[in-house]
Amino acid sequence: MKKLNLAFSVLLILVSTCLFFYANTFKTLANQKDIGPAGFPKAVCVGLILCGIALFVTELRRDNQEPAQLFNRKLFLSLAAIVAFFFLLSPLGFILDSILICLIMMFLLLNEPVQKAWPIIVVVSIAAPLALYGIFGIFLKVPLPDGILAPLLG
Repeated sequence: MKKLNLAFSVLLILVSTCLFFYANTFKTLANQKDIGPAGFPKAVCVGLILCGIALFVTELRRDNQEPAQLFNRKLFLSLAAIVAFFFLLSPLGFILDSILICLIMMFLLLNEPVQKAWPIIVVVSIAAPLALYGIFGIFLKVPLPDGILAPLLG
């Protein structure tokens, strides 16, 4: 597990650094002067770089050599769900697609019996995408795909 975490932390640092500099290519609108469109992605990249450094240092200090399981069923299902999210975003729209991906990911990452947690999963999977749509799509006027809900959303 130590080698896997070290490799992942280095990869995370490298990818985040590349994305940090790529954010400079985002086009700024005429009336944006302060932070601009690259501000939030750069902040996320800095956070990821710091997390990568923290993981690297933690793993260097750790002594145990537990075996690493790199590939498992949940990983492949999660990656398939993310790819499906990308391809279904335009036809389904942001709200329905986000509800679907939240449901799938929460069920995949669940560590307790489904019978106990399903009400919370359903509520969060519906509330979170609706809140995000309200914040970004309505309040901040970020264009999000409406998909099949276009007649209802206007």
